[in-house]
Amino acid sequence: MRLRLPGVAVPTAAAVVVLALAGWFMSTTAGLRVQVLSCWLAVAVFASMMSYFAFRASTRMDRSDPRRRFWAALAAAAAVFGVGEWAQLVSAVVEPLSLAALTGTGVVRTIALAVGCILLTVVVLTYPIPHRSSRDRLCYLLDLATVVTAAGTFGLYWTVASTGADRSVTGGELAAVAAGPIVAMLTAFAVGRLHLSRVAPFNWQIGILGPFAAVVEAAARLLGPELVQAGRPGVVFTMTVSSHGLLMIAAWAQQRSPEHGRARPARTRKLPFSLLPYAALWTTFALVVVTLATRAFDVRVWIAVTGLAAITGFVVARQLTSFIDNADLLAQRDVLTARLHTMAFTDGLTGLANRAMFLERLDQALHDDAGPVGVLLIDLDDFKPVNDSFGHAAGDEVLVQTAARLRACAGPADVVARLGGDEFAVLVGHAGDLPAVAARIVEAAGDPCDLAGGQRVRVHASVGGTVASGPGLDTSALLHTADVAMYAAKCSGKGTFHLAEATGHHAEPAAPLRQALARR
Repeated sequence: MRLRLPGVAVPTAAAVVVLALAGWFMSTTAGLRVQVLSCWLAVAVFASMMSYFAFRASTRMDRSDPRRRFWAALAAAAAVFGVGEWAQLVSAVVEPLSLAALTGTGVVRTIALAVGCILLTVVVLTYPIPHRSSRDRLCYLLDLATVVTAAGTFGLYWTVASTGADRSVTGGELAAVAAGPIVAMLTAFAVGRLHLSRVAPFNWQIGILGPFAAVVEAAARLLGPELVQAGRPGVVFTMTVSSHGLLMIAAWAQQRSPEHGRARPARTRKLPFSLLPYAALWTTFALVVVTLATRAFDVRVWIAVTGLAAITGFVVARQLTSFIDNADLLAQRDVLTARLHTMAFTDGLTGLANRAMFLERLDQALHDDAGPVGVLLIDLDDFKPVNDSFGHAAGDEVLVQTAARLRACAGPADVVARLGGDEFAVLVGHAGDLPAVAARIVEAAGDPCDLAGGQRVRVHASVGGTVASGPGLDTSALLHTADVAMYAAKCSGKGTFHLAEATGHHAEPAAPLRQALARR
């Protein structure tokens, strides 16, 4: 028969019990024996209920969901914790005023705590995380090392503070108290791994509640002997009951979550990095400052300083890794920018400059005032019959071969471009070479082109050229003049060139040429 409880009965009852016991523990030490038994009875019940709710949460998840295995392991670990808590209650019945009963450092409870933490650590180690690059994994490990080192520093610091240097400590007591740093590091490792990998198997509210309760429990174990000696065992009882009540409520909240049966979509993060390692750095730095301000220069100072130095080293290594990664990203960006620039200003078929690049270079040459600017416009004659007879692939071969011949005819400082279709242009760096370049182009373009199928075709080039030689000349006026000259060459016969002088105004073609333009 399955236990059914109202939706808010469990957290409400737990909160009432915790608050009532905390008020009793903190207000008086009268009836200390009853307080000890009440504390460990409540803790044992909370641990058992935590195991039950964690198991319920796991059974309500899909079998393929990796969170199911995590919560099943948590249920098993909580069951182990429960065994330790019930054993602690039995030992408290036998010796209610012993240090182990007052501080919760009984041998069975300590062993159960260690076994449960090891079980959780194994599950966390095997919990699947998203695939990441080797550099991302290195950053992740450095962040995790930062968090775990900070937890170990605080755990060792409080262990030394709780044992004290002015009294002798038995071997069993020392072993029990020394479990505090181990528990702190294991808890930090488990929480840090899941948080930094961004695939936590629980809601973020539970991810905060659970670790906070674990920290409270660790603090209770570490500070327990010192608080008992100071006559404040109620603080230890309050911290212990509160932590186990919070853990039980966290397990209850997970099994009540509406997302328990399906994988949750990834949340959009506001920051591309985690603040957890930096929080660990600053809290350890604060520990050093407080220790130097309030304590003599003893072993605790060395613990805090050593931990801060180690954490700083991890953070610096993390930053250097990020700097290298950013440098690689910038290099990739430059390569991509160059590639996009080439794609934007290069003709994909011939590899020549495209219209945009040609117009940009022409406009730049007109405004540089470096001397006369020469422009040639080339239009292939008899190109359409090649496409019609042999197909567009053959036409592309002709364009590629023509482009190679134009490069050979132009000088190293000239810009050769394909404007589109079978139209080409050349920006001549030395305007005095314009006639010679035009003549070479007419001759080279008239040579037969060999096609892949063994056929040979012949096209001709009509070339019109002009040189800018007047003030106020712009790109459109220069190209218009060259275009008029090119059609003058077409009217005079195929495979010829014609040159015209550009002025600050558009040249008007003669009547026969206007008629040819109208038929274009």
